[in-house]
Amino acid sequence: MAIKPRKKTNNILVIGDLHEPFCLDEYLKFNQNLYKKYNCNEVVFIGDVIDGHAWNYHEHNPDGKSTGDELTWSIKRLQRWYNAFPEATVMFGNHDLLVSRKAKTAGLSQRFIREFGDIIEAPKTWNFKLDYIKDNVLYTHGSIGNAIKRAKETRISTVQGHLHSVSFVEYSVSIKDKIFGMNVGCGIDREAYAFEYGASLTKKPIVGSGLVLDNGRLPIIELANL
Repeated sequence: MAIKPRKKTNNILVIGDLHEPFCLDEYLKFNQNLYKKYNCNEVVFIGDVIDGHAWNYHEHNPDGKSTGDELTWSIKRLQRWYNAFPEATVMFGNHDLLVSRKAKTAGLSQRFIREFGDIIEAPKTWNFKLDYIKDNVLYTHGSIGNAIKRAKETRISTVQGHLHSVSFVEYSVSIKDKIFGMNVGCGIDREAYAFEYGASLTKKPIVGSGLVLDNGRLPIIELANL
């Protein structure tokens, strides 16, 4: 009997919300170490790679950076990520989509707006998507509800970010399938002025990332010791 060639093993590193320029400096090295530790061959950024504090719909810190200065600062900080992970699949987060939303609020056609990757000067090998499916696992930024809630509704394993103070892996088993939900945590610096709103909250950001190993079969959460 002929031996079938072994299928390539996909090991995916899932990097949480960055919210640059307000990401912890150590979060980059943490993810580089995870990539090597688990022999990863693909990277997914789960969304909100920039924050957009200066142009969001909430109150702005009057002593914070201007719109132009924050964008320049964000691009400078993202260069480290471009160099470390030159190829990546990147989910659009709600903060990443703020520019597009602002254009609609102002009544501008989307034809006036540059592609998000061009705005943040990302390499062309960063592929931006709303959703991404690999090895029967859905990757998405998320909005309402957590990953296991969405997984149960759709019956597809789901990985998401968005909820900074939530990180877990939970399974759901039915008579016909076994799926999981994973919330990956984030990399934000809770001391940054953009997150002053959370100072009085009892729940704090969980700094960590996710891994989906062995062709979508093994989800793991790793928390940073920062």
